[in-house]
Amino acid sequence: MNGKFVLIILCCLLLSCSTNQQIEQNIIIVKVPPTYDEKLSREENYYRFQHFLFPQLEIPNPIPKGLPNDNSLLTVSVDEKGKITLNSQNEGNVSETKFLIERLTTIFQEREKAGVYETGNWKIVKAVGIKTANSIKYSDFIEVVGAVKQSGADPIVLLFDDDARPKFKANLSTNTEIKE
Repeated sequence: MNGKFVLIILCCLLLSCSTNQQIEQNIIIVKVPPTYDEKLSREENYYRFQHFLFPQLEIPNPIPKGLPNDNSLLTVSVDEKGKITLNSQNEGNVSETKFLIERLTTIFQEREKAGVYETGNWKIVKAVGIKTANSIKYSDFIEVVGAVKQSGADPIVLLFDDDARPKFKANLSTNTEIKE
């Protein structure tokens, strides 16, 4: 009886060792940003979101008036028919994400050549927000997230319209992991 028990534990350990590496490779971290706080000004909300994207960014005190011209976050949108757009430009559909991957990869390479770094460090700006229709299938969502990750995007942020934000009971201002 003890021999079978040891054999079962040994098999479990061997199996878990070989699959842990596979599982770690399949984890995609998608950040859920803080909600828009109506008690804060537009400028305060902007800097709060920027600090969420780039934690090393120091929020100025006092906060300057007016919003800066900021194009650091690329936005990938998926409509109810599966059409993908990148900052309003058509990039294919969920069944064929290679155009999206190629376009994002090209943008990140161009940013590297131009020296577009995150504030406060030498990391190339590769932040991508994903906004989807409420009716999109989960498998299509995972397909798009996988394509964005394959392009080298970091961080990947889930974007919501105020009325489309899921009504979770959990605090959405913390990072959330989605596992394939």
